[in-house]
This record gives sequence, C-alpha cells and structure tokens, in this order.
Amino acid sequence: MRLLKYSYKRSDHPIFNDWTMDEIDLQSFNLIVGKNAVGKSRTLRLPSAFADMITQNSSVYIGNWEFTFIADDNQKICYNINSSFKSIREKILVDGKSVLERDHKVTKLYSQTKQDFDEISPPDKKLVLHVRRDKREYPFLEHIVEWAEKTHTFKFGQVHPNSFAGGDRSEKHLKTMEDVPALIEELTDTSKKDVIDEFNEIGYDIENFYAKKEGDKDILYVREKKLTYDLRQNLLSQGMFRAISLITFIHYLTDRNNAKTIIVDDLCEGLDYERATKLGKLIFEKFRDRGVQLIVSSNDCFLMDVINIRYWNVLVRENARIRVYNYKNSKDKFDDFKYSGLSNSDLFSSDYLD
Repeated sequence: MRLLKYSYKRSDHPIFNDWTMDEIDLQSFNLIVGKNAVGKSRTLRLPSAFADMITQNSSVYIGNWEFTFIADDNQKICYNINSSFKSIREKILVDGKSVLERDHKVTKLYSQTKQDFDEISPPDKKLVLHVRRDKREYPFLEHIVEWAEKTHTFKFGQVHPNSFAGGDRSEKHLKTMEDVPALIEELTDTSKKDVIDEFNEIGYDIENFYAKKEGDKDILYVREKKLTYDLRQNLLSQGMFRAISLITFIHYLTDRNNAKTIIVDDLCEGLDYERATKLGKLIFEKFRDRGVQLIVSSNDCFLMDVINIRYWNVLVRENARIRVYNYKNSKDKFDDFKYSGLSNSDLFSSDYLD
C-alpha cells in the first residue's frame, strides 16, 4: 500500500493553535523542499507520527489527520482521525464507501464477512484498529496496519560516526541509521555486494565493510582499497558514514520486504557536490523498481538540481499554515518554470510560486 496524500490541522492547543498543513500529494518518489524554518521536518514527521499512533509506539496525538492510501488491489482507503483532549473520532472510506464511523456516541465498523456493520465500544484512548482486528472481516484495517509497520523514518543530518549504539539489538529495535553496524551481517551476499558497488558509484573507493563487536556495541569498519588499515567508524567523515548507513539500511529493509514507505529528512546533508548529486540520483533511480515509496526532504541545491521538479512538493509557510505547491496543483507554473533558464533550486528560493 502506498500513501497518496495527507493533511493535518490542530486548533485546540495553546502553543500550536491553528497550525495547519495543506494537503500534500505524493508519488512513488518525492522531494520536499522549502526555505529554512518553513516546516520540512515537521511535514515529514506527520506520516511517521501517524504510523506510530497506529502501531501503538505512541499515544494518539491531538489533531485532525487526513490520510489517503492506495492499496495493492487498487482500493483507495481514506482514513480520518480527529483527536482532542476529550475524545477520538474516526472515519474510514474504501472507494468512497464508509466502513468505519466513530463519534462520541457510537462506533460502527463494517464486517466484510457479514456484509453489515458491527456496533462496538472501543476504549476512549484507543483507535478502533488497536482493539478490533481480523484480516477477513476487516481487511482495510490490516492494510493500514501493514503500511504503518513498514514505514521507516531516518534523520540523515543527525547521524554521526561517533554515535555508538548498544544495548538491546533485537530486530524489533533496529529502527535508526545508528543501528546499521548491528545489521550488516544480516544482509544477503548479493545486497552486501550491491552496497559496496553503489557506495563506490557515488564517489568512494572501498572493497569491504563489516561490523565488529566491542563490548556491548557493534562498530562499523570500512576497508578502502589503497589503505593498509581498516577505518573504524569514528574515523569516517559524517557524509561517508551517513551515505553508507542509508544505503545499507534500505537494502536491509528491502531484503526482508519490510518497507512500504521510507522517509529521509535532510538527505545529502554533509556531502560535497559530487557525492550529493550522485547519492540523490542513486536513491531516486536505483530504488525505482523496488516497490518502496521514498519521501525525502532537502535544502541541498546540488541534490535539487538533479531531481526532476515533477517529483517536488514546495512548502511555503504563512504564519501557522504550510501551503504546498506541486506539479498536480500548480502544473502551469511548473511547466513555465522549465523554460525560464533558471536552475531547479531557484524554484523555491525565488518568489516564482507566489
């Protein structure tokens, strides 16, 4: 299942009062751009937070959440959660047909096997899919849960080679790029070779990488072709460590068919021109056929200039509102821009979309 679009509004909090993000349309490959402090990271946190609510990795956050998906069988699933300090309201439509209706008085859930609604009474602080699951009776709930379980978010710009993760390394806790050393040996031989080839393709020159146990920590080591000694991860540059970690993690997830949506904030942060452009092309082109939706944000001009603006969502902030411009809702402006002679990065840095 793929996320088609989402929006968010919060209007009952003393700090975040009236904060709104307009509907953002998504494709299989997406680049989120915008000026500093416009809300890129906040925009990318919304799908991650929505997934966490569904998987119960967090409580139900306050706000009006509108998420629309396309399932593998081409059914369109629209899920609305309207949560306040006092109550939770939910609504799900499948191809326009209501299958879940919940307000403060009654909750009705459509049973596929009975071809009728069940009336239920979920706990006040829980979503319906937290307490009512059956893949035959309520298949639409399973689609949503599977998407949430296979959504992964990485903060590229916050990964540092001096971050040594330890403790519980069971698979269920492997969620961030700092966890990469613990999962290297879990790669298939083919994927490990692919990581080396792709890493070299973006401008490095290594012949191997591996993890070594030191105390309770797994430490990454890289063997460059022309060096006598292997490099411990704390000796790697930030850009080098971030790039090999991201490529490794994507291969790890796709090996296990454990990714529906991969979200990367600040992609290419810390990389030079050559490697930033090559990593951007690699991420957007080489993983095109893996059936994984990619949503990345960046202010890196090098990256923006190699990604077709048809994949862009440009964010513009107006006080507490984040407006979204993309090829779907602003086709004429995007088409005109192609003939302007300007670089891609000028599309968001200028007033062209105002």
